[in-house]
Amino acid sequence: MRTAALVFAATAAVAAGAMGPAPTVAQIGTPASPGAAADRFTVDHAIDMARVGSPAVSPDGRRVLYTVTELDWGDNERDTRLWIANIDGSDARPFTAEEGDGSARWSPDGRWVAFTRAPDDDGEENGDGRQIWLIRTDGGEARQLTKHPTSVRGYEWTPDSRRLVFVAEDTLAKEEKEARKKGADAVFVNEGPNGQTRGSYSNLWWVPADFEDAEARPVTAGERMIGDFAVSPDGGRVAFTFRTEDHRNDEFRSEIALVAIRDGDEPGEIRQLTDNAAPESGLRWRPGTGELLFTAPSLERWELDQGNLYLMDVASGDVRQLVPETALEIRGGEFTPDGRYLDVTALERTVSNFYRIDLRNGRIRAMTEWAGGVGGASWSRDHDVVAFTFETPTAPAELFTARYRPGMERTAITDLHAGIRALALSEPELVRWTSTDGTEIEGIYYPPVGGRAAPGAFVLEIHGGPAGVFTRGFDPDAQILAAQGYAILQPNVRGSTGYGDALLRGNMNDIGGGDYQDVMTGVDAMVERGVAHEDSLAVKGWSYGGILGGWTITQTDRFEAASLGAMVSDWPGEFGVGFNFDVSLWYLGGDPWTNRELWMERSAYTHADQVSTPTILFHGEEDTVDTPGQSMNFHVALRHFGVPTRLILFPREPHGIREPRHHRTRLVEELRWFERYVRGNESWTAPERPADEDAGEDADEADEGETGGPDVAGG
Repeated sequence: MRTAALVFAATAAVAAGAMGPAPTVAQIGTPASPGAAADRFTVDHAIDMARVGSPAVSPDGRRVLYTVTELDWGDNERDTRLWIANIDGSDARPFTAEEGDGSARWSPDGRWVAFTRAPDDDGEENGDGRQIWLIRTDGGEARQLTKHPTSVRGYEWTPDSRRLVFVAEDTLAKEEKEARKKGADAVFVNEGPNGQTRGSYSNLWWVPADFEDAEARPVTAGERMIGDFAVSPDGGRVAFTFRTEDHRNDEFRSEIALVAIRDGDEPGEIRQLTDNAAPESGLRWRPGTGELLFTAPSLERWELDQGNLYLMDVASGDVRQLVPETALEIRGGEFTPDGRYLDVTALERTVSNFYRIDLRNGRIRAMTEWAGGVGGASWSRDHDVVAFTFETPTAPAELFTARYRPGMERTAITDLHAGIRALALSEPELVRWTSTDGTEIEGIYYPPVGGRAAPGAFVLEIHGGPAGVFTRGFDPDAQILAAQGYAILQPNVRGSTGYGDALLRGNMNDIGGGDYQDVMTGVDAMVERGVAHEDSLAVKGWSYGGILGGWTITQTDRFEAASLGAMVSDWPGEFGVGFNFDVSLWYLGGDPWTNRELWMERSAYTHADQVSTPTILFHGEEDTVDTPGQSMNFHVALRHFGVPTRLILFPREPHGIREPRHHRTRLVEELRWFERYVRGNESWTAPERPADEDAGEDADEADEGETGGPDVAGG
């Protein structure tokens, strides 16, 4: 066994600028307080959790709009409503009467709120799909503004509050619609707007904020697919990103263009601003200038990078990079009205906070140093007030407001999770260890709830990505396992974001190499500490986590159980059908012909005959990122070699699991697998779903796959 150097970092010290000397092992706090099983976090706590998001502060900073999403178990869905509250949290109430309303935007003059809603009767009269509705902020009924033939995908007010600019897919000719209904619906892959699946071109439109003249006029026309867009401060132009083709794995072929908004019915003339092999996004106009902010990995090509901020002088085309030396992953922000500062949220290692960038000198100032996760920020017009979500490992996300200044104090707007905060939860620690090549790796360790005097069941969890990261937010999956008495290690291996470009690029041309050593030295460190036992180890992961987890069990027999979701097991077999540009560009390099040996050697499928770990696999049937055949092949290979295995496919699901009943099945069956193969508890019983008065008879029915033991090969 390797001897891994293990260092523990104080939790609060991870905030920006707060990293101090690491304490010794003797300085580590005591384990989590014991709690009765009834007081611990369960599968159904995770399923029932409400979600808050999409805050929008009024221009005057007095009120905030936001969404609350709640479970409808009976209909197997989650319902979203728009809410409004005063900035101090008072007078919180639903803002509109219908479920499904969203994408709320205050008009710049504060008189109107726009939002999107699907009309009760879609069709020629009311438009198809989601449309823009308006409601006065001083009261009244919401009224439908747009009646576009296709769904409004995104929109933005002009600064004078007189117009709204929106993007929508192009309309099919009536004849083509009828032909498709009759079966003339073949998909010509990688031709025109089609990629692996059917696509459509899209264009920009504008509509007056006037119910008497709500006819949409074109801003652009032509065969392109539009992504981000931003209306200029004078309201006369729109900058947007676009692609002309939707070829599979060609997402980097987006460019920035500019178009004038004309008053008549003719689209404007388009001027292309970039021409390279790098994807641009995150467009924002800097007030008082002709400069456009955008995010890109570089100005030439798609590099493996956390993303850089650039300012372009639109008139001259000159571009300058902002804060080129930062290790922060900047995730979004807005300019102050005078254009002097850019207020942003950014990730540093495992926490995200607010920062202010001075555009005169590029200096970054931390506005907060919170040990948690900030998200979804919205500022008032003068940037005196900000609304945002914030979460910690023991407190799910709630909505907060604050006066935007250094050291700001949070005011809670919502209190959706008081019951969860009252449970006995695992309080994680930051841990660090040294990998085989001397690279320092950081991770998050969740002790089992109640603590243990001796090493017990232990789960190594690997994040998605590879450019993902485990953060100090609320993690329902980890809390479920900790409540069941498992210890969990979540390593931020080389390839993770939030640690600067050097670590991000650490597994280039080496997936399954150094990153595998990072997870295994982490396991060694936890065994050495005495919180993991060699005879009770499990590994789990989704997407890249499933990929590296699958590779791991081909390289070692140390794990008693594995849970792998949305994995890729055979790199050559995924080349044509999966979303794998990153594999060709960075993680393996080349293709299965020019780099055949590495593509084969780093495929778990190649080494399936070396696996002895009982493995459960999960995959969405509609996954086009990592295709479901990858899990099927690995599952059949394990059965062929007599390894206990189970594969659960989820109809209608893409790369992630969206439907509540599918989500519960995944959680329950993973727990069943770990209990059987890590603890030897073959009689483990799935928790019953609590009665739900809205679910009717469905509340008493067992979920599919949750009543019987697994049907496994060799089990």
